[in-house]
Amino acid sequence: MHNAQLVGNDAAWHYFARAGRATDWPMWWVFDNAAESAEPMPPADIAEYFGARTDLLEPLRRRIVEVPYGLGHPFWVVDNSPIDQHVTTHSEALDWAKCQQRLGEILARPLDARVSAWEMHVFPDVSGIPTCTGTGTVVLIFVSHALIAGPSMTSLSEALFADRPLWIEGLGPATPRPPLLRTALRGVLRWPWQIREFNARVAAENVRIVREADDSGPHTPPRTRTVVNQRVGAERVVRSVPVDLASLRGSGATVTAVGLTAVSFALGRYLAQRGSPVPEDLAAFITIAVPGATVLGVNRIGSDVVDLSATTTDLAERVRAVDAELRVRKTSASSARELNRLANAELLPSRIFRARYGTYPPHDDTAPALAHTTLTSIKCDPNTPWSLSGRPFRFAGMLPPVYPDICLAQSFVGTPETCTFSAASDPALLPDLDTYCALLTDAVREITAALPAA
Repeated sequence: MHNAQLVGNDAAWHYFARAGRATDWPMWWVFDNAAESAEPMPPADIAEYFGARTDLLEPLRRRIVEVPYGLGHPFWVVDNSPIDQHVTTHSEALDWAKCQQRLGEILARPLDARVSAWEMHVFPDVSGIPTCTGTGTVVLIFVSHALIAGPSMTSLSEALFADRPLWIEGLGPATPRPPLLRTALRGVLRWPWQIREFNARVAAENVRIVREADDSGPHTPPRTRTVVNQRVGAERVVRSVPVDLASLRGSGATVTAVGLTAVSFALGRYLAQRGSPVPEDLAAFITIAVPGATVLGVNRIGSDVVDLSATTTDLAERVRAVDAELRVRKTSASSARELNRLANAELLPSRIFRARYGTYPPHDDTAPALAHTTLTSIKCDPNTPWSLSGRPFRFAGMLPPVYPDICLAQSFVGTPETCTFSAASDPALLPDLDTYCALLTDAVREITAALPAA
């Protein structure tokens, strides 16, 4: 395999996007203008600032080229376009609500990584942002999920705002001239061998699973459908709210467990307000970092479903139950069974891979749900403080991909000083996201009061 080719797991994210799924990865950072001059950065200064980081952002300077007829995984090809061609400055004065509306509008326009694997949007004059003393600057970057994933958020932040080079674990070099025809011919010739090898490896793995009674992989039993389990459309509404979780650190539960517990109460109350039954099997689809797993390419993340203990009414007890469940489920993505499954899938001919992941299955209202929300949690540990041309960092947010039949995606992003809750939904399916966010922040306060002091 050529070192500029995507591995199967990363190619799947590209095919998901080509099929119409919302998989691109958005991150945003907020900086306080008042500490510098209270004046918004002019567009020319913004272009100069990010243009000066061309060398630091070298891993982003690529795009995808596909192999004819899908007979090989796509290639990363060098993109020498200037950085400022990827950066759009929105100079008009906005309040925080209007800025978040703009973020949603941007996320509703998926990237085509064959043209550009990333884009950046800068809002230099935003008022009313929580934690800012005056106006603030919001920087959004939108990147193909085939190129980067959550574990790289700290490195990307430091490349943009702390003068350190971007490093993406598992990313190979881009090539100026991909051997497309040779790769396609090789794909045709290797097809029979790949099928035989795949079948043999799967058979051997099934024997091993039975012999060792290995049930260590992801646990995804069918769940009760609710009003949030509908086919998601293209539109997005986004909210990002700093929350006080600092007092929970040291309480014995992880911040992720506390966040999931808050989500369980908020989602249960939200469903009740809409007159929808709250399922006893309320659950969240979570992402799990799997560092060092080369078979995963750059997307060194797995996933599993966490039961949210909806029938446990006591706050502290529910936190403990969710925390215990989370600790068990977080090991599933790095289990031998799961990593072997992924390694075996890598043997499949690329055209089969494209057909499997590049097809958007129709929605089925009668099928059980996988979960009732998606959530990812990222902790950033900067080596150097982040700032934007003298403007200090205040908080950051991001969102996981929106699952096709789960219309509420959520995240917690932590730094040493901040923790931010963000959410996105399809407004046609969940039009009152502000109500849900208010329920979430109320739940965080209640949990803070219920848990012992750190």
